[in-house]
This record gives sequence, C-alpha cells and structure tokens, in this order.
Amino acid sequence: MTQLSPPLPKQITVCIIGAGISGLRAASLLSNISTNSGTASIKVTILEARDRIGGRVAQSSQLGFPLDTGASWIHGTEGNPFVRLAAEAGSTVVPCGAVDSICDSDGRWIESETARAYYEEVWDVLGLAMERSRVAAATGEEIGDQIRMIDFFRDEVRKKASRRQEPDGYEELMLQIVEMWGAFMGDECENQSLKNLALDAGLDGDNLLMASTFRDIVHRLYLTVEIKATLRLNCEVTSITNNSTGGVNIEASDGFIGTFNDVIVTAPLGWLKRNGHVFSPPLSPALGIAIQSLGYGNLDKVFIKFPRAFWDTAQGTSESASTQDRQRPFPIESLFLSPTYAQETNPAEWRTEIISFSGLPGQCSQHVLMFFVYGQWGRHITGLVRGMKQGHDSNEHYQILNKHFRPYYSRMPNYDAASADCKPLEFMSTDWQNDPFAGYGSFTNQPVGSGDCAKHFRVLREGMGEDRGIWFAGEHTSPPGGLGTVTGAYWSGEEVAKRVARRHGTVIDLPLSH
Repeated sequence: MTQLSPPLPKQITVCIIGAGISGLRAASLLSNISTNSGTASIKVTILEARDRIGGRVAQSSQLGFPLDTGASWIHGTEGNPFVRLAAEAGSTVVPCGAVDSICDSDGRWIESETARAYYEEVWDVLGLAMERSRVAAATGEEIGDQIRMIDFFRDEVRKKASRRQEPDGYEELMLQIVEMWGAFMGDECENQSLKNLALDAGLDGDNLLMASTFRDIVHRLYLTVEIKATLRLNCEVTSITNNSTGGVNIEASDGFIGTFNDVIVTAPLGWLKRNGHVFSPPLSPALGIAIQSLGYGNLDKVFIKFPRAFWDTAQGTSESASTQDRQRPFPIESLFLSPTYAQETNPAEWRTEIISFSGLPGQCSQHVLMFFVYGQWGRHITGLVRGMKQGHDSNEHYQILNKHFRPYYSRMPNYDAASADCKPLEFMSTDWQNDPFAGYGSFTNQPVGSGDCAKHFRVLREGMGEDRGIWFAGEHTSPPGGLGTVTGAYWSGEEVAKRVARRHGTVIDLPLSH
C-alpha cells in the first residue's frame, strides 16, 4: 500500500512596510515562527523607503563621533524592554531624574536646590492633571474637547499660591517651567488637551539618555531578521491594493510588485496623514478620522561642538552660585526658560532645553551642547537653514545658527567671548519636519480638538487586518504607556505580530510587559 506523505504546511506571506523599530520587531517574531508549532510558516518581506534601517531612530557621525539624530531616550525603566535590550547590546545609558539646572528668563541660573524643588512641583501638578483626565475617562465624565491642559495647570498653581505664602514670581516661574512639556509632545504645551492627557502617562522610573546611541540596539534587532526575512531598501511603497482573491497587492517606486496575505504598515502617523491615496479601496472612515484627528509633533536637534567644554570647569565664577553648585560638574540636562535677552533672534521668547555631552561617561563624553527645538521654535530654526546650497559645512549655515544660539550658550558658566574655547567649531542640525518618510515630523500627540484619542488609538491598533489583511504598527499604535516613544514602537510590533499570527492559526507567546 502506498503511504501518503503529510500535506506540506501552507506558507503565509507578510509584507512589512518600514524597517524602523516596530517593523523590525514584528519581522523578528513572524519570521522566526517555527513551522513545527502550527500548520503555517510565514515568509516576511520588509520594504524600506530609506537606504538604511531604523526609521526615526538614526545616527550621524558628522561631528566626528556617533550622535542620535532622532530618538535618544528610554522613557521610564519599570517594565521597559529597552532596559534589557540596552544591557544586552552593551549600550551606555545615563539616568536623568529631576532637572535642577534652570536658566531663568533673565539669563540667570537658579540655585540648584530651588530649581529642583520647582521642577518636581511642576511634575506634581502635571500628575494632578493626568489623574483628572484618567478619572474622567474611567467614570464617563465628559471633559470638553477644547479644554487645555495648561488651563488646568494654571488654576491649580493659582490655588496652591493662595493656600500658602509663595515668593514673588512663583506662578510665572511654574508656568514657564511647565512649558518643557512641549518637548515631550513636539508642540507647544498650550495646545495639548486635558481630556486626553492621561494617555501620555508613561512608565515609572528614570528617563535614560542613550549616551552611546541606539545604534547597537538597532543592529541587534536587525540580526534577528537578517537571515529569515527579506529586506529591500530604497523601496518606497506607492500602492497598497486589496485584490479580488483576498490578497494585498503592493507596488513600489523601484519597480517592486508583490502580492501578500497580510501587510503591516509601520509608516509614521504623519505619513499616513498625507498618503491616504496609496490605499485602494480607501481606508475605513473610522481609520481616516483617527489618522486626521491625532496630532503629529516636531522635535529637532541642534548640536554645537566646542574646542573644550568650557562650561564644565570651575563653576564658581558666578557670585550667585551656591558652594555646592560651584563644586559639581555641569548637569547633563538643563532648561532655558522663555528668554527676554534674545529679542533680536527670538522675539516670541520660545524656550529650549539642552543636553551637555561633557558629563557623559567614558568615550561618550564630548565637548558638545545639544539643543532641543520643537513646535514653532523648531519650525523657525530648521526653516532658516533648510536648502542651503553649501549645506552644513557652509559659513552661512554656521553664522545663522551661531547668531541664534549664542544668547544661550553665552549664559553657560565661564563663558568668555574673547576665549577660543567658547567659540563653536561646528554646528549640526536635524530636520525631521522636512523628511517625507518621517511624515514631516517626529511623533504623535493629542492636541485640543482631537476628540476621543483613546478611541482613535484603538482603531489604529485594530487596523483592517481581519477584513482586508492590512494592519498598522508604530508609536502611534502603542499600548498604554508607550505612545510617542521607541518603547511604544517596539510594543506595537509585538502586538501586530501576535494579531497576524493569530489570524493564521499560530500563537506568539510573549510575557506581558505592558
């Protein structure tokens, strides 16, 4: 009697659009599913529009050493997989807790203990605002869609001031410090919704600065898919079409054409806002509303390299500095509050934040100050130097940025205009808001007028996988605790991989980490 061979397992084809953190994580899980665990194996193809992997996690060595030009933080340590990933990659991370280095609107450095107390109090009030948002969502209480977080914050600060004797300028200083929330949102904090604020509650624990960059972590993520998945770079997807047989047809600008059972779109929210025409038939009305309602912020960086970290030595030149301040190295993270001393270049008094690389450990220590620019300030600065014929190496680029940032670095301790150590050697600036593959921005936020953002995020997470085989991943689809972060992108890759596998009768079993 002839013995029949067992049927060959069905092969499922999955296309992942984008080789950022979410795309790499989803590809790793799907391409490594063992064919012995079910009836299907999964063949994964990754299409990446750029000439590199990583997406909005990127590095540049223009200044002579690697620097993160995109994401540079691990937000929160409790339950954060990137703490483990950083350790496995041998990456150097530096915890940054409460900021105690603040330059006031007149250009004077606030004594560190006072600065820290104000900063922590600001976060206490932000915590009250988040709790107000959370309780309203849990009880079904309606908070008006146009009510701003800053209005709640202002009212709470006014109440605190009336209950106890506060120094002159207390309310103004608190309101200036809370403006740093804009850097977390990529937009002015004045635009952010109270109704949806609880969605931005991140993980507990310190924020960790990736001192040695995310480069090694991204490389290790790629190694998990290098052999079993197919990666195609410089492949910009131009068409995602459902066909009559239940598959999804993909076309790309480099001539690529393919048909897949499932497609995972990890393109940023900003890209989705501008590229609805890529999908045929159009995306569902609910998805269209979600994509257009959510906010998409911009956060860019300006790096300034000096001959020497002049700010990091003998801080005792200021008579107002305490003995403790004079003896310690300059802090890694500082705030510059709304400046009244830069009217020529910053009449709107946009605030900024800096990272001092001189205080980083070992080889990560550099004579570099990095300025965060976001919202209107970021759009203004990047627009000044965009499109210069000679690029970053031109004298024009140097002079423009030096003119705009001298008011701030000249407030650093020990600055001496006559000293060569205090004259920048080189500037490097990012421009994510002019990057079409980044969606002309940086990450998701929830401005006033955006409606029920929790519902929008649920719609994006669900995608149209069950009906049309089209799924979405990225920081804009993260589970709670990770929205707008690298961790959120990683988690979203896990979640979408589970959904795709489940659709084809396979289970991806991962420990719950969020």
